[in-house]
Amino acid sequence: MTWLPWLLLFALGAGAVWGFATVAAHVRWARRTLLAADAGPRPQGWLVRKLRLEELFIAIEGRAENEGEIRAAAGRRIEALLAPLTDAVLVVDAQDRLRLANPAAAALFGLAEEDVGGPVVPLVRSADFIELIRRVRGEGDARATLLLNRAPLADVWLQAAGARTDPEAFGPGAAIFVLADVTALKRLQAMERDFVTNVSHDLRTPVTILRGYAETLAEDQATMSAEDRARFTQKIVNSVGRLQGLVEGLLALASLESSREVRREAGALHAAAREVATEFDARCKAAGVTLSLDLAATQDVGADPIQARRLIQNLIDNALAHAAGLTRLRIVTRDTADGTELSVEDDGAGVTTADLPRLFDRFYRTDKSRRAGGSGLGLSIVRQVAELHGGSAGAEPARPKGLRVIVTIPRVD
Repeated sequence: MTWLPWLLLFALGAGAVWGFATVAAHVRWARRTLLAADAGPRPQGWLVRKLRLEELFIAIEGRAENEGEIRAAAGRRIEALLAPLTDAVLVVDAQDRLRLANPAAAALFGLAEEDVGGPVVPLVRSADFIELIRRVRGEGDARATLLLNRAPLADVWLQAAGARTDPEAFGPGAAIFVLADVTALKRLQAMERDFVTNVSHDLRTPVTILRGYAETLAEDQATMSAEDRARFTQKIVNSVGRLQGLVEGLLALASLESSREVRREAGALHAAAREVATEFDARCKAAGVTLSLDLAATQDVGADPIQARRLIQNLIDNALAHAAGLTRLRIVTRDTADGTELSVEDDGAGVTTADLPRLFDRFYRTDKSRRAGGSGLGLSIVRQVAELHGGSAGAEPARPKGLRVIVTIPRVD
């Protein structure tokens, strides 16, 4: 029976290994439960009862449940506080899981309720944002400007700030991020740069021409022929006219942007249409263009008389200057449920689909406008006048060809 001691030794060793593994599993359960991780069901069985650990595990489980309820209540309070914010707010835990997203964040990233609790990386689809999370983990707080690609939706620029957050609500290592949409500000900054560039160019060109021809006349007028003097003088007059138009356009825009109130007069829009059409009659006939009015029988909702004239002048002037092949120009007003709609329609060559959304941007010019020497301010002034009255301006292709510019002036209660 020499094998019996070895059998007993083996049994004792196996029992010790089993006991150690069982105790280690119980300790792991306790640790995960206290750390608010998913630890599974409470350990039970012979060893738990023998070592009198059942009461201890029950106490640990109860404490974890209480802490979980406290964290959930804190999370609900934070969620209620963040819900009304217009900025997007996200909370990411230590395992990079999305723990909270307010309505603004859900709309920005296209999140659904079931996304909460899932990994945040595939939800935000932004390498820059993932890098910001990494920086917050290491530095405690960080800021960044992010470009969020949301194809097929338009891309947006975000000003993002992140910091570690209260571990009682979302666990140790959680971080909160606030993201503000600064797309409009980025566009304004780009427009400002374009504005400065375009103004510098458009002012420099006529001034350079003026100086060149004026210096030539001053130096060589005694030896120049009468025809050359007349030609140079006409070049100077044309450059002065272009410079004057540009300066007047800039002054008009500055005046409109600084205006806060309008003096509305009933019938001012119709009166301005008739007066301006009469003033442009000779120019239209000389260009072979038929100008017609189709004004609503009822009185318009009212507009500022000076701004109404400026509006219609720029609409007609824009069509005459840039509608290639124009033969007919029609001004129409009609009543709508909200106010008055004014449209100016031509039968020219129209504009490309790519140009339509940008026609009203300041200094934006189509290729045809550039060849015609336009300043790119006319339709921008039109939009400013419309917005000053609380309305809007837009453009669409006319049928069978041409362009229709539509201005809405809302009714004032």
